[in-house]
Amino acid sequence: MNGVFYAFLGTLFTFGVTTLGALNVFVVKEAKDNDSMKCVTLGFAGGVMVAASIWSLLIPGIERAQELNQISFLIMPSGFLLGVVLLLLADGLIKRKYQAVWNGKNPSSLRKSTIMLVLAITVHNIPEGMSVGLAFALAASGQPDMSLMSGAVALALGIGIQNYPEGTAVAIPLISDGMDKKKAFFIGSMSAIVEPVFGVLAALLAGKIIVFMPMLLALAAGSMIYVVVQELIPEAHINSEDTKGTLGFVVGFIVMMILDIALG
Repeated sequence: MNGVFYAFLGTLFTFGVTTLGALNVFVVKEAKDNDSMKCVTLGFAGGVMVAASIWSLLIPGIERAQELNQISFLIMPSGFLLGVVLLLLADGLIKRKYQAVWNGKNPSSLRKSTIMLVLAITVHNIPEGMSVGLAFALAASGQPDMSLMSGAVALALGIGIQNYPEGTAVAIPLISDGMDKKKAFFIGSMSAIVEPVFGVLAALLAGKIIVFMPMLLALAAGSMIYVVVQELIPEAHINSEDTKGTLGFVVGFIVMMILDIALG
């Protein structure tokens, strides 16, 4: 049970850092009707998500598949495609459910791009939480291994710090859509609550689910890339001559790239 307890503490930390990132909603001004703000924040979120997909999901997934003697060039594309298909289905469901909203009958409601953004980052937090949970479970199983435990701590620290800009990337577009700051903060924070939940589950079921981790990581990457290409990039370029969305994307990508490489 020590592994489960450590997994809970590790993922509680990663969840807490996401919460800190979401706190940034309280230091930005209201942006409901500010197209420039929307372009920058959506571009930033897209950059964070693309960088996270590469360095936090796909590369670790390939490495894990190789460690498990899996055919990585089949497993990873399959998982990626599955993530795209799942988000494609979710996209269709959301369109049908909120059709009246996007026909202008309720313009104060969230845009589809924002809903998809929250969904994608939440999905991506699931395998990250599982990775931390598995790392602590393996480190504490049998005779405790301090080298494995230090590796698990480093992983939790790295993922936690990476979660800071993700918390911001979720929360700020919500206030750009007119949501109350307190509610936007809550949703931004709760986008990572899946990490302690699935981290503990992964620790409890470590021996049974470790084989699926490469595909889960690829699935999360596919879902995030789908949202970036389908929703965020178009929304970030309301005016084709405006470069604010592109610059926001570049900044988000660089921030996440630096964190991923420095903490990887």
